[in-house]
Amino acid sequence: MDKINDRDREFALEFSRFVNDGMCSAHRTGAELANDHRYLVNEKFKVVMGFIEQLAKDFKQGHYDPRDEWACKLASEMIESLEEKELYYVSQD
Repeated sequence: MDKINDRDREFALEFSRFVNDGMCSAHRTGAELANDHRYLVNEKFKVVMGFIEQLAKDFKQGHYDPRDEWACKLASEMIESLEEKELYYVSQD
């Protein structure tokens, strides 16, 4: 796995804690994330796409189980579709 800085790791852990025991509505939380300065919305979307890329990679490598199979399969389909339409290219960093 690539190195990650401490601030990024802490955010990922805090987000996991939030999703696990603090989130009331995934849909409403997602909508609120979009209710921000346009630049910040774009930067948040980059994080989302990084997450989707990783799930797609996990699906292709068979690194999933019944708990996250839907998310991984959907992510794989999304990335494939976006690449076919030349709308997105998986990052190489």
